[in-house]
Amino acid sequence: MKTFIQRYRERQQAYDEKIDQLYTHKKDLEEKIAPLRMKLLSDVTTIADKSKALEEIRALLPENRQLLVGLAYYSAADEAWSKALEYIRTFLKQGGRQYSDRMGLGLMESGILHYQGQEVEALASLEEFLRRTPDSWYQAISEYLLGKQTEDFLKKLAIESPENLITASTALGFWSEGSGDKEKAIRHYKEALGSFLDDWAEYDLARERIKRLRQPDPPPVSPV
Repeated sequence: MKTFIQRYRERQQAYDEKIDQLYTHKKDLEEKIAPLRMKLLSDVTTIADKSKALEEIRALLPENRQLLVGLAYYSAADEAWSKALEYIRTFLKQGGRQYSDRMGLGLMESGILHYQGQEVEALASLEEFLRRTPDSWYQAISEYLLGKQTEDFLKKLAIESPENLITASTALGFWSEGSGDKEKAIRHYKEALGSFLDDWAEYDLARERIKRLRQPDPPPVSPV
């Protein structure tokens, strides 16, 4: 029969081995994630490559729901609408408290539907967003998009903080773009860049959409 000391040593050895395994696994993950993180932080990395880097990180960290937020914005910036909606809905259906990322994606879902010409669905989505959102700032944004509030009122609130500025300006810019008003969309996106919150996914969205909107329209196809 094993003595108490023997049993204790065996348990301690098993514990030490488990700690070593966890440390090795963590170190291995960090080595794989580090170059992908550098891609995300680089100004020369394209939106498509940022999305790819986030997907690779997500494969390594499948429990990290926050990665879905970046993937949703990058997909929208790259006009991959179905992917963006998939990421948004995957994130939202998992529930949780209402905070900025969650509410921002709620507005983005409505904006994508509007961009795709699904007006009934877009307005219904906004009304539902307004109903379930307790935050007065995001309520004001959704009320404006529903025609229940003025832009002047929203602007007065937006200048109170960079966070307010970027959330409102990207939402309004994207909605204007979906309405076909390129100049207004660019103006709002520029206002979002004026927040200087360049570590926000909304900032990358605004910057990329400005690039896309400034590209010349393709020449008309001549009739055969």
